[in-house]
Amino acid sequence: MSDISARRDLSNFGVPMDRWTKPFWDATARHELQFPQCGDCGRFRWPPGPFCPGCRSQNTAWKEAGQGHVYSFTIIRDKVTAQSFVPALIEFPRAGGVRLVASIVDTPLDVIETGASVKQSWIYAGEVAVPVFEI
Repeated sequence: MSDISARRDLSNFGVPMDRWTKPFWDATARHELQFPQCGDCGRFRWPPGPFCPGCRSQNTAWKEAGQGHVYSFTIIRDKVTAQSFVPALIEFPRAGGVRLVASIVDTPLDVIETGASVKQSWIYAGEVAVPVFEI
């Protein structure tokens, strides 16, 4: 088995996009990670949608996610390919604690732990930059 977390090949996958998620994908195209914040009450929300779940406002601003850390993770070992994949919940305290499901890649499995700080990396699904993380 691999001792390093692998990157999945997403080159043949399409990414569903609508008017609410497009700003997220526009930011990832610039290799930036942003989340929607209510322009009225300040609440961050994920996933993006038409209304703030707190105050029902449609006034939205997109803000930088800031530093993330591992909230939770699991290791999936593929016995056929001998690769290990690590899906995780990455939490962003500066963005109101938003948690994003993403992969931890190119990282020794023995250093992955809850609370570890992560750095952004990117893989591509067609033309779309998809955020992944390294430790």
